Amino acid sequence: MKFSAPVFLLGLLAMAIPVIIHFWKMRRAKILRFGAIRFLLQSEEVTRRRRKFWEYLLLLCRMLLVAAVSLALAKPFRLESVPAFSLGAGQKSLIIILDDSLSMQRGRPQTLFEQAKKTALSILDQLSDIDRAGLILPCQELQIDPAQDRDPLRKKIIASQPTFLRARISAWVSRSEETLNRSGAKAKKILVITDLQKASFTDALALNRFEGEIYFYDLGQSGLENNLSLGPVELSRESLSGEESVKIAAGVYNFSGEPVPARLALDLGGQSVSRGALELKRFSGGEKNFVLNLRENMNAEGKIELLNPDALELDNQSYFHLRGGGRVRVLIVDGNFSADLTARQSFYLERALNPKLYALSRIDPEVISENGLSRIELKNFQVIVLADCSLLDQAQVDRLRNFANSGGGLFIALGEKVNPEKYNRLLRDLLPREIRETKIPFAGAQGKSEIQPLHIDSSFIGAQERHPILKPFLSPNQADPGHAKFYKYFLLYQELVPKGKVILRLTDGSPLLLEKSFGQGNVFLFASTIGPGWNDLCIHPAFLPLVHQSMLYLARSLYETRGKGAAVGDQVELALPSGKSSALARTSRGTEMNLQPEKQAGQSIVRISRLLEPGIYFFWYLPGPEPRTKENADFILAVNPDPEESDFRKISIPDLKKILPASALLVQTEKGVKPGPETETQTSFVKKPYHANFLLLMLALAGLELLILLRSGWE
Repeated sequence: MKFSAPVFLLGLLAMAIPVIIHFWKMRRAKILRFGAIRFLLQSEEVTRRRRKFWEYLLLLCRMLLVAAVSLALAKPFRLESVPAFSLGAGQKSLIIILDDSLSMQRGRPQTLFEQAKKTALSILDQLSDIDRAGLILPCQELQIDPAQDRDPLRKKIIASQPTFLRARISAWVSRSEETLNRSGAKAKKILVITDLQKASFTDALALNRFEGEIYFYDLGQSGLENNLSLGPVELSRESLSGEESVKIAAGVYNFSGEPVPARLALDLGGQSVSRGALELKRFSGGEKNFVLNLRENMNAEGKIELLNPDALELDNQSYFHLRGGGRVRVLIVDGNFSADLTARQSFYLERALNPKLYALSRIDPEVISENGLSRIELKNFQVIVLADCSLLDQAQVDRLRNFANSGGGLFIALGEKVNPEKYNRLLRDLLPREIRETKIPFAGAQGKSEIQPLHIDSSFIGAQERHPILKPFLSPNQADPGHAKFYKYFLLYQELVPKGKVILRLTDGSPLLLEKSFGQGNVFLFASTIGPGWNDLCIHPAFLPLVHQSMLYLARSLYETRGKGAAVGDQVELALPSGKSSALARTSRGTEMNLQPEKQAGQSIVRISRLLEPGIYFFWYLPGPEPRTKENADFILAVNPDPEESDFRKISIPDLKKILPASALLVQTEKGVKPGPETETQTSFVKKPYHANFLLLMLALAGLELLILLRSGWE
């Protein structure tokens, strides 16, 4: 312990004053002898011993009080070693970049981020009153420009929390350089407190030379830390009839320098349902598959979890969501309703939806004629199929419009009875696109044998952002709808502002299957016949999974996951259905976001600019049903951390100097860690004062003296 004003230690001599006063007051009593007072003398002896105890305690308290005053005036302190750099003695402008990424949440018993906060505060303590300091938290996109008042910086550092995002350090160093260059300061310095993770410097930026100094304080360990992480979960259907099941594929990554047997557990709805293991080589990845039998009306949150202990636990979970599976009633309105079943437009469709004796199905189709539509209660069905219907009148169309608006699915298949002008007039707001004339490939052919049919574009099926109904066709070993031949189809008007989304195209680029949201429901438009009139799709193996997936999707009963490819830090955009004014998003961690729409290409879009945390996100379009539950959510998204943030390998000092050219670039490691090559280490000492502690001791002793006086009965 040292003292800023040691002369005040002379005040310790004043501790003798209470002792002198104490003995001065102990005058010898005059002895007077009188009658028998033996019992009185005995009582006085007991009282005198008790009083002497309180007197000595009071004496000690007063001596300590005098000593505390003297020590407080001497301003005691101790020197504490803290990370420091040669910041110079003159006036300087400094920006501290505090890495708040996911990798900074590792470390026991104190995380790297907590250590970084202490380091940042100690750096602020070393600055002089004329220095200017600023702060950047890169993942939170927070920037405080340099100023002499450092209290806002201290408060923000103390209150800051790490994120699940990846820090882009080089981009924020570039922004810091621009800020310091604009300030006109002579001594410009940037201090980055980080773990020097290589993934934080992957931005392909061409930075100009910085006429200042850049300091890195490396909190990461010098040796490689073993860590495993999980990637996004992908779900795929294993069967389309009988006992349905789903394959759950989880990507597993080993960022360790040695082979690891990864142990995993599958959790669904809060219960562990399966476990498995996967051997991983050093710095490699693999895929672990689980097969789960599906049940009807499923709505469950799921996750894959790594059971291996490693450096970071927050990247050991990968989330997904399963819902769907209820029975679906489909009403097929056949425009060619006939007593001869094989002559009906719906003959193949009905048998594909429910093969009955040959396979089990969750779809119950019912076929009626157009005349019978007026007698059917539409609310008893989830999907209505119009198969080459001529459309009777506006009243029937209004019933279909109300059905779709309230959440029903509508599948419109065209054919010979379709009048484009009438369809466009009656179904103007239901159709994804207006209908033009029919087209026959190579219409100049003399006979049917000379017609060159078109096919479904299979490359469109394999697109990265494929529609959920196309998931059964992901593998080349499965049925390919591209084998079907199309001899005739309707052309559709090209729109500057598309009202619908194209699901399937023909090889000449013409849209074949389109989707449009209408109210709470969806509408599909098929530009050809659903039966064998204009194509032979119905006799190909791909027909059954295609129509199955379509009906289940329109009924919102399709087993699916909406979280594919969503990672922390991604942007999410949702198109608001007509009649909806906003959206509410809620995460599985309880965070809520009210999303207001923006106009984009004539459509209302709600947006989350950055997903900040992993887990399951539930979206409700407003106004909507209440209470808002997970079961009635309009959209569900599974979000997982970026696996790159789980790789703790460091960037080399030579590479760092290439990325960030500057007048000087210095790197210092955490105290007690051996510096690596080309690393410069420096230390500094700061005063940790204690005089405030002695002032508190004075108050405590004064209170104790008062208590003793009251207890002993003295004034």
